[in-house]
Formats: sequence, C-alpha cells, structure tokens
Amino acid sequence: MLGIFFLLAWITILAVLTTTEQQRSRAQLLLPGQVDEEYHGALVRGEHEALVRYYRLALSRKLAPYDEQLIRINLACALNGLKEHEQALEELDRVCLRHLQPHQIALWLNNRAYTLALLGRPEDALDHLRDAEELLAGDDGLGRDMALLACISGTRGIALLRMGDLDRAEKALQLALQLEGEGGAWKFDPDVEANPARTAERWWWLSEVARARGQEAEARLRLERAAAHPFTEYGARARQALRALGLPTTNPVPAELPKPLT
Repeated sequence: MLGIFFLLAWITILAVLTTTEQQRSRAQLLLPGQVDEEYHGALVRGEHEALVRYYRLALSRKLAPYDEQLIRINLACALNGLKEHEQALEELDRVCLRHLQPHQIALWLNNRAYTLALLGRPEDALDHLRDAEELLAGDDGLGRDMALLACISGTRGIALLRMGDLDRAEKALQLALQLEGEGGAWKFDPDVEANPARTAERWWWLSEVARARGQEAEARLRLERAAAHPFTEYGARARQALRALGLPTTNPVPAELPKPLT
C-alpha cells in the first residue's frame, strides 16, 4: 500500500519490540534538537517531502547498522508517497538484510513488492509476498501479526489489480481490511484500532477494482468509504474524486468492514 501505510506498519511492529524510552531515542535520531513533535506531525499527516528530508538527515549521521536499515526502509516509504518509485527501489536495495530480524525482512519484502507493483512489475511483487508469508509462517511468535499480514494482503491486491485479475485483487483487499479489523481483537487490546490511512487506501484501491469492471456506482460507494477518513492522503484523494463527480463530501458514508469472504 501507500508508503505511509508501510511506515505506520513498521511503527506498530517496533512498538511491540521496544520500550517507550527506546522508541523516543530512535525518534531523536531523526531530528536535531527538540523537534520530535514536528516529525510526528509530518508522519501522521503523510507529509512525504518533510519525511524524506528527515530520513536523509538521519542517514547523513553515524547510525547503528540496525537503525540505519530501518530508517532507509522508511525513506523508501516516503519516496513512494512522492511517486518516486525508482528512487524508493534504490533505497530498498541498499538495505543490508543481515542486520534485520525475520519479521523485519518480511516487512522489507512487502515494501519492495509494493514498489515493484507500482513500477509495473506485479509478477515480481507476488514472488516477494510469497517469500514474506513464508518468513512469517516460520516464526510462531510473529506469524500471527495481523497488521503485517494485512499489509501483505493489501499489497497483493494492488499487484493483482495491475495484472488485471480483478476478482482476486478484490478478495485480497477485502481480506486486508478484515485482518486489520480483527488484529485488535486478537491481541485482546480494546485500544488497538484499524489505522485510518491504511483503511482509506484499501477502499481507494477497491474503488479502482470496481471502476475497472465498469461498476461506477460501486466505485463511488467505495470512494465514500475512503473519504470517511478525510485527514489521510487517500481519504483526501477520494474526497477530491467525489467532488470532481459533483457528489457531496461533507457527510461521507462511515467506513465499514466488508462482509466475510465465502
């Protein structure tokens, strides 16, 4: 999915692995002085140009190998957000995987698959996703990470859409919505909710599936689902698309999870 989509997925995973103090220390690697709030704001708002500057600043410093690889992955995410997919691929190919743990390599594979799909190489993207799922399945402690599995399913949906396999693309994107929606319940954490940026993007791509089928009414409905998250990049894009169609955007339809697949 969208670059920020993967960036937020990485932050979710990192939160499980590190303490609050460790997260704060890593955030301070990105920016000089007391500007962590500025970085956080850019992250939440999906301000990709600012994020690229922050990550390049971080990479200009001497970093521990582990931190360098994660920041480089995040730089690639931000570059994808700017549609600089070739540059994003270059950054991903600079990542040294031997410094990463298996689930982080799975995340890297997912990010690279996303980039390849947008570069018109969906078959290669699908190969990466299969490898990522195998890595997760091989580690019982992390194999049920719903957020990352949702990311993989969402990326698969984009790749399949680019291949013209609309039925499988739709099922993969619907599954991504379901997996993230079920993630909080699986962790028994009532405060864990689906991320609105990822939700909006998945509904956006589902609208593209409907449009490719010529189902304009369904495409509009799915755009309204995305527009229910107006403070995300794809939510804002959906609202613009609806305005271009002459449709109201002041009261978008609440985003809902799709019905279970059969």
